[in-house]
Amino acid sequence: MSVLNVLDTQTVSGSGSAYIVVKSGVVRAYAASASTIQINAGPAITLAAGEAVLLSVGKSKNVSITGASDAAACVYTVGGGGAGQTHTFAVGDYIQTIDGGDTDGFVAAFETAASAGKKVTAISDKTVTTDYDSSAASAAYAIAEADVIANTVPQLQRAVKLTAGGNDVVVEQVQIVGG
Repeated sequence: MSVLNVLDTQTVSGSGSAYIVVKSGVVRAYAASASTIQINAGPAITLAAGEAVLLSVGKSKNVSITGASDAAACVYTVGGGGAGQTHTFAVGDYIQTIDGGDTDGFVAAFETAASAGKKVTAISDKTVTTDYDSSAASAAYAIAEADVIANTVPQLQRAVKLTAGGNDVVVEQVQIVGG
């Protein structure tokens, strides 16, 4: 028998939007009064009053940040060494960054919460360019060897935008456990 493990819960106000960091890739959406829910720019999904539905929000994405520019369009250098693409982010993905414990070098000017709705605007094999303005930083960020050793490495995470129809929608990110 399968059960749902609830990872987090958020209410999206009627005719409003909210963002969540993708953890499991599955959400349960519930509306007490009939409504709709839209994931990113996808189609509006009808929610019947009092009925919960499981929806896919796509895969989670997470990568280490090794550098960041102090510019109006922040460019994050990501991943490890080696040849080829070091991440799976795509143009149009929403993002969140976290300091990972590196509070000395990865200052608040480089951090953006999922709720800010910042997007990936360009990618290369080792960089992710965003519409996040990090120009308030006093200098560009480069990871220190001490942070790698201490495993206090900043992270870039994928988020999704959820837009509710005319009524509130409760969205729970869930993990399906069991068989």
